[in-house]
Amino acid sequence: MIPLLLGIVVALGAVALVLDPILRPGRARPAALDAEPEEDPREHRKDLALAALKEIEFDRATGKLDDADYDQMKATYTAEAIEAIRASDTPAEPVPQEPALAKRQVPAGVGVSAGGAAADPAEVLIAAKRQAARAGRKFCSECGAELEGAGKFCVECGAKAP
Repeated sequence: MIPLLLGIVVALGAVALVLDPILRPGRARPAALDAEPEEDPREHRKDLALAALKEIEFDRATGKLDDADYDQMKATYTAEAIEAIRASDTPAEPVPQEPALAKRQVPAGVGVSAGGAAADPAEVLIAAKRQAARAGRKFCSECGAELEGAGKFCVECGAKAP
């Protein structure tokens, strides 16, 4: 009797685990345990080229590649590895950043409070959005990107335009 009850409990638990993602699809799931942090694409390219060289060395040693194929593949992958190593050794180009709020064009009448001090950065953004709205430009309600033309969807995030 006890093994039967234990079997039923295990079966119900398995059914619950299988049906959980179906019944609650929006629930946040934990990140994969084996997920690695994002890697530089240049480093990834270098690693792939070096792994390919090791693989053809192994294939030749086990007799899967004859000497002519090995020589041709080694020349190709060696050139790729050298190019990848040189690319990974050069410093990355800086990613252009959005200009700071202080460098933004401040609409007339905004930017200085009554006491002569600089206005709040949020107020500068609000004033810029209002001026853009008066000029006929529209912005996405989801990501804030400027909408192009008479499109029905945002080019940046794909949300439906207001």
